[in-house]
Amino acid sequence: MAMANDMSALLKKIARRLGLLPVLDSLPEDCKIDKWADVIMEDTLVTFSRYYPYEFKMAVNEETCNKRKENGVLWYYIKDEILQGVKLLGMKDIDWTDLTNNNSSFTATSMGAGYFYPNFACPEATLETVLGLQLNANIGSLYNNQIYIDFKYPNKFALRGIANLNYDLNSFVVILLVEHSSLATISPTKMETFESLAQADVAGYLYEYLKYWDGLNTIFVDIDLKLDRLSDEKSKREDIINLLKESYVTMSNDTMQSTAIWTI
Repeated sequence: MAMANDMSALLKKIARRLGLLPVLDSLPEDCKIDKWADVIMEDTLVTFSRYYPYEFKMAVNEETCNKRKENGVLWYYIKDEILQGVKLLGMKDIDWTDLTNNNSSFTATSMGAGYFYPNFACPEATLETVLGLQLNANIGSLYNNQIYIDFKYPNKFALRGIANLNYDLNSFVVILLVEHSSLATISPTKMETFESLAQADVAGYLYEYLKYWDGLNTIFVDIDLKLDRLSDEKSKREDIINLLKESYVTMSNDTMQSTAIWTI
């Protein structure tokens, strides 16, 4: 219900901004406001997701992936039922911050046993634990095997390392990048840009549909649909796409932050 309300609110906002509230009931059937939701779902969400995808964490194990060796490389194939029809766009990284048993493949390191603790608290040793974790991370980084994900569209990936090493691990967590399936997964801080893109897409749809009727002379009336406003809004789509492209590789994009390099 909340997601439906979000879409309804967005559609009303677009109608108000485009100045169409007084004529909503007079629009052709294919231009009614409920049809605009299809445009947003099929155009706006798809385009927006390519620059700001939704992050979905998945534990890689026998339940979620099938393993298959091809030309000497072990590939993990993500099962279709895991995605539940949502389109997979790519993979961000291994979730190194997951300290649960789902990441058990990384509890053993080059330094011996790792420092992934169970979920109970130990207040008396908190300071020593934090210092120990940092010390272990500092020393362990000297011997880091540089494991990274080699993703191949549409649904397979391999774990690789230095000298093209290939890893076969039983349980670890990765961060998938998928298309947004609703407005609920879009961050409020990005909604302003999303709303502008949705408004441009709806204006473009209405303009392309109604332009063939504008200026027609009939025995009853000369049709003047005043499409200039819709044309102006439609033309803003390219500027919004350029804005998304520019912000795609900045720290404002959560999906890019893991690859950012800080220099002093």
